[in-house]
Amino acid sequence: MSFRMQVRVERVLEAGVYDAVLDNIEEKDTKKGERLMWTFRIPGEDDTTVTGWSSLSPSTKAKAYNWALALMGEIDPKKGWGPEDVIGGTCRVVLDTYVDGQSVEKNGVDKILRPKAPAAGAEENPEGDFEDLPYEPKAPF
Repeated sequence: MSFRMQVRVERVLEAGVYDAVLDNIEEKDTKKGERLMWTFRIPGEDDTTVTGWSSLSPSTKAKAYNWALALMGEIDPKKGWGPEDVIGGTCRVVLDTYVDGQSVEKNGVDKILRPKAPAAGAEENPEGDFEDLPYEPKAPF
């Protein structure tokens, strides 16, 4: 018998904000009851995947609603939302690190933010976004 195993390299990213794509959302039965597991891919970090958890609460104050809102931009309260509305959506994830029950350091998604909107009339910057870098004037020569 012959087989080949795929290898998934587990990476822990530094805490911070990353551009991401929602690859999957599924209901899971956990110790805390039924919850939603959100799986995000971070393209700028070699497609590293990270997960976040939310309740199934339908409240507009619930994490699930706010995460879906960040991914969709708008939710019609009469229609609600489902996996087909959010999977493939882009956003920014706020990551933290934690140590799980087996003493393994992992990332966790704390919050979802809407993707950064490009500046009006601005073209794509192929060398990256330098907007967030601090300005440090140089001393005169």
